[in-house]
Amino acid sequence: MTLGTKIVVGALAAVVVTAVAGIVVQRTVIREQGIQMTRNTMRTAILEAENVRESISGLRQANVFNQERMLEEIKTTSDFRTTGAYQTVPVVAAWRAIEKVAAQEGYQFRIPKNNPRNPKNQPTPEEAAWLSSFESGRLSEVFEVNSARNEIVYARPIKLTPDCLSCHGEPANSTTKDGRDVLGFQMENWKAGEVHGAFVLKSSLDRVDAVVQAGMLKTVMWVLPVTGMVCAVLIWFSRRSIIGPLRKALVDVKQTSSESTSASGQISQSSESLASGATQQAASAEETAAALAEMRVAVEKGAEQACQAQVLAGEARQYAESAAEQMERALAEIEAIEASNKRVARIVKEVEEIAFQTNLLALNASVEAARAGQSGAGFAVVADEVRALATRCATAAKSTEEIVTKSIGDSKKGVALSHQVRMELAQIVDYTERVSKAISNTVAEAKSQNLRIGGVDTAMRQISVVTQSIAAQSEEMSASSQVLAQQARVLDGSVESLSSMVGGF
Repeated sequence: MTLGTKIVVGALAAVVVTAVAGIVVQRTVIREQGIQMTRNTMRTAILEAENVRESISGLRQANVFNQERMLEEIKTTSDFRTTGAYQTVPVVAAWRAIEKVAAQEGYQFRIPKNNPRNPKNQPTPEEAAWLSSFESGRLSEVFEVNSARNEIVYARPIKLTPDCLSCHGEPANSTTKDGRDVLGFQMENWKAGEVHGAFVLKSSLDRVDAVVQAGMLKTVMWVLPVTGMVCAVLIWFSRRSIIGPLRKALVDVKQTSSESTSASGQISQSSESLASGATQQAASAEETAAALAEMRVAVEKGAEQACQAQVLAGEARQYAESAAEQMERALAEIEAIEASNKRVARIVKEVEEIAFQTNLLALNASVEAARAGQSGAGFAVVADEVRALATRCATAAKSTEEIVTKSIGDSKKGVALSHQVRMELAQIVDYTERVSKAISNTVAEAKSQNLRIGGVDTAMRQISVVTQSIAAQSEEMSASSQVLAQQARVLDGSVESLSSMVGGF
């Protein structure tokens, strides 16, 4: 069933329900109105009868009627109900007026009372209850709708007026002086204002129901063509103002839904790729952070080892400086030895010169001894010995000179070597200072690098946290896009269903 058909069927059902409800309400209203009209008619009839009663009572009090002639008429007839006296009784005139209206309207009329003169007026249990309520003053009238008997009942009490006492008052006031009224009934010694009996009108609801059915039939005769016209207008209006625009809107929604499905699929794929990349990046960031942590530990160890090397370099520098000082002292000693060797060489030269001079003197002495002959022989021996000693001294001096010369050469070599060692020690001290400075710079750079690595490590940890957050958000986005895609598919299904409802695109 298409949407237009459903709208028409729904509207038709609404119209039918409304019409049925209206008919039911109209039936109820018309029935209530008929009941109220019947009640008003009954009440009006009884009130008019009471007016007639008062009028007849006024005429009697004004002595309009010839009482003597009416008494004579009663005496000469066998049925007092046909006499003028009976017709001029106020209550009789009242119920005769009610009987006339009841005959015209089709009402049932009764005058129930306790201990009635006419046995037909003996009250039923229901009427006895009404009379009791009237006599006690609890009710001034009774109006009932009896659904079981399908009838309406209206009743009003009959209260005695002063003129009623002429027939129902004290027996001592009897006009016939026998305690009876003019009609021959025993007077009851009633008082004015007492309730004795009631006027009761009953009507069947058949006439009201007939009026209601006639009204409902007319209403149905009007409702059917109006319903047809409404359905036709609804069909035209639904096709023109509902189905047509709705079909156009469905086309747009279908296109938008298809685009949303495609876009949600692309978003889902991109989100999955982003989530996968973010997950890998998060893993890489964690590995990088771990590597940086290890590097930081290694740098810290390197810094510690550099500090230890700096300490060792300082100690080496101190040792080198101490060695240089010792070398300076050794150089001074070697130079002093060289100076001593030079002095020894000079002394040896002097010894050589002395030996040479001594040899010359010994040679001269030998020459002189030879010249002296035999007298100089002992002197010649001495001269030979002296020359031998001079020769030995010269030989020893020469050996000593060679040794001293060699010692001087060795001393020069030692001095040169000591100068070279001193220069090398100075270079060692200089290199040690450079190494110490380099190690100090290395320590400072290691500390700075450690700080930078710590900053990079912190940054990498933050990047890892952000990457993990991005990965989580990407997964959530992927899940949301999948939900969006599912909702888009559901929307497609809904559009298809709605399309089939409105009769297709």
